[in-house]
Amino acid sequence: MLKMQVEAFMDINHINKDLIERISAGSEKAFSELYSAYYSYLNAVALCYLVDKEVSAEIVDDVFVNIWNKRESLSHPIHYYLVRSVQNGCLNYIRMQRAKQNILDEHKDQMLAFQESYIQSTPVPLQYVEMRQTEEEIRSAVNQLPLKCRQVFEEYFYAGKEVDVVANDMGLTISTVRVQLKNATDRLKPALKHLLFLFFY
Repeated sequence: MLKMQVEAFMDINHINKDLIERISAGSEKAFSELYSAYYSYLNAVALCYLVDKEVSAEIVDDVFVNIWNKRESLSHPIHYYLVRSVQNGCLNYIRMQRAKQNILDEHKDQMLAFQESYIQSTPVPLQYVEMRQTEEEIRSAVNQLPLKCRQVFEEYFYAGKEVDVVANDMGLTISTVRVQLKNATDRLKPALKHLLFLFFY
């Protein structure tokens, strides 16, 4: 993964004004070069916010479709425009998830709100692009939770089960599951406050 990302960064550095001008003039070859150089990088950026490969890929694809449709107005440098476009796509997706459900689980609503706030306040999440290291850091912190607390957390956030389903599967009351989730997030916040948005999607 790291090798692939380093290669992507090198490709990005080759994007120059001449290439952007050729795209503006309608060159599909130049557009293909831009796509190849930035696709993996922008996917990594989207994954930092959403942690969903399919949705992230769709957002990045939409960004490139928009780039081509508005090619005549492109200008160099284009890097931050592309990153901001991905951020806006992620932000719109999160807002749509919140809006299409009248009643959201309080924990998911809180974390979606956190994600929304994070995207709005973070210019470029380069420090989070190496996801393997991030995943290891998260897993290490989760493994430090008390057994029942960890099990509830994993069932809810990793398996994507609703609170009532977790309660039924584990033979617990709904209130107990909610308490365990609160305990888990309270314990994780000090160690993972810079990564907390990655869990709660």
